Amino acid sequence: MPIVRINLNINNALRSGLRCGLFSRLFLAGLGAAVLAGCAARLPEPSAADAARAAKVWPGTTVSDLHRGQEQYMQRCSGCHGLIDPHHFEAGRWPGFVREMSGRLKISVNEVADLTRYLVVAADSPQAH
Repeated sequence: MPIVRINLNINNALRSGLRCGLFSRLFLAGLGAAVLAGCAARLPEPSAADAARAAKVWPGTTVSDLHRGQEQYMQRCSGCHGLIDPHHFEAGRWPGFVREMSGRLKISVNEVADLTRYLVVAADSPQAH
């Protein structure tokens, strides 16, 4: 089942009519966190088999490395757009997407590597049914 892309822009929601103050902001922040948590629950969870596959391209890759990339994906990418199931695109397309977005995010070379490694490996991982 693919992850549904959800865009939450709290600032636009507040400008368009939810100007009630702190309660509305807290409600929207909680709603956004719940949605992201639900999406994150459906992202492929890195495994030892994934780390072994990744090590063929990135020697020495560990499950912790893949988890770090997954965390980067959830934290960095969800700020601008909804999380996309890595299976939605072929593994070979993710490096270009990450390179393109990394300029907007102003992230380090190591963070780009972590994100790329996770998304490429996750795209090739078996899909949960």
